[in-house]
Amino acid sequence: RNDMQTKDIGWINTVRALCMISVYLLHSEFYYGNGGFSYGYVLTPFYVNAFFFVSGYLFFQKHLTPDGTLSFCMGKYRQTIRHILFRLILPTLLFSTLIYIPKMMFHHHALSVRQYLYDVWGGVSYWFTSALTVAQLLLATLLLSLRLRMSQCLLVCIPIAIAGIWLGHIDQSPFPWNYQKGMEATLLMCAGGMYRRHESRANRILSCPITLGAAVLIYLSGVWLTHPAGPQAELPATAWHLWTLIVNACGIISVTALSHVIPRNGWTEYIGKDSIIFYFFSGVMPAFFGTVAHGIFHHEHYSVTLAVTVVSLLTASAVNFTIRHYFPYLADLRKMPCGTQRNGPGKNNSPH
Repeated sequence: RNDMQTKDIGWINTVRALCMISVYLLHSEFYYGNGGFSYGYVLTPFYVNAFFFVSGYLFFQKHLTPDGTLSFCMGKYRQTIRHILFRLILPTLLFSTLIYIPKMMFHHHALSVRQYLYDVWGGVSYWFTSALTVAQLLLATLLLSLRLRMSQCLLVCIPIAIAGIWLGHIDQSPFPWNYQKGMEATLLMCAGGMYRRHESRANRILSCPITLGAAVLIYLSGVWLTHPAGPQAELPATAWHLWTLIVNACGIISVTALSHVIPRNGWTEYIGKDSIIFYFFSGVMPAFFGTVAHGIFHHEHYSVTLAVTVVSLLTASAVNFTIRHYFPYLADLRKMPCGTQRNGPGKNNSPH
């Protein structure tokens, strides 16, 4: 069988679970408090970037051939567009609509059709899935129009990412669909594709203690230099972007290497497999339980922040279970029931 399709990618669920737990922790710190020091800040350079990285791994895995070229025909393009539509765009619109009124009431904002259209249909409410949508659409269009190898695709995406950074500076509005972040994310996704292309060799490099130790050290140094409690180093804009890129890369290297050695368990597998649904509730759950915690604990303590994180994740797990078992079409409208088939006369109506 083709080695491309049989590799064990269980580590990806671990990466996605670590990213999603980080999101819940950071949101819990935001909505409840951190007691004066944000431990979640240590996670910020990797938790979204690593998610784009593994998304690129999975995206390109479908189209990589054993010789390293990208096989992408019109049929695969249509299949990819359908996947983006039903697994990203429509669920983003649906869940952002469901939380729109509670979110506006929580933040004491007035309800308006204009704001609804901007937040929901403009792809502003859920920035990550919006940016991921834009990135995948850009990559699909790129692969359809050009015949590229993985390394060539990476080189093409460098100017796209630079343009996204530049557009983000001149227009900080996330409308429409966080397109600037999506353009930036194409480079991270291509990096995931490059890792997939050279996975065996890359794993040998990552397993070297010197390589991993250097990556962790650079990563932690970057976090410390930018942490509010740290020295707050100031660098020229170009040097700052280069340093940020290096720190982000080291964060991805660290969490990828860690995910290969962490023992798998049912909960992280569960979160990783359904990480997009967990993401849709990563704001509302910490906001609700953080508010409840504020009413009970008037003095912020980080143990309460951790409790808010755990309770939010457990509640999101229960919601995810309900959606997957009873309302799967909320995550993919192709699973919408089309009605039961009518039985003929005299036939038992039982499903058995």
